[in-house]
Amino acid sequence: MVDFDADAALRVLASPALRQTLERVAAAEISSGELAASCGWSRPATSQHLRALREARLVEVRVEGNRRLYRAHAESLARLRSFLDEFWAHRLGVLAESVRSAQEMEKE
Repeated sequence: MVDFDADAALRVLASPALRQTLERVAAAEISSGELAASCGWSRPATSQHLRALREARLVEVRVEGNRRLYRAHAESLARLRSFLDEFWAHRLGVLAESVRSAQEMEKE
């Protein structure tokens, strides 16, 4: 099991560039050079984006010869999804209860 920190993942995903990077590596395994070229970023900026995503455990790297190939870390994304589902289920449940209480008070 991967050590997963939802807070770290959410902090990283607050950045539009990091979300775009994650979207690219979620679509297909890609090298940092290919990612830089497709996004129009410098190689150092791309490396920083990938490092931040790796540290948040959202991206993993596979070495193939002298290339490093990046892809989304499926287990971490599943855990993030589960965290968000639980988070919103609870909040929406509280909201629904509040609406029901308000409706009952209006009837009285």
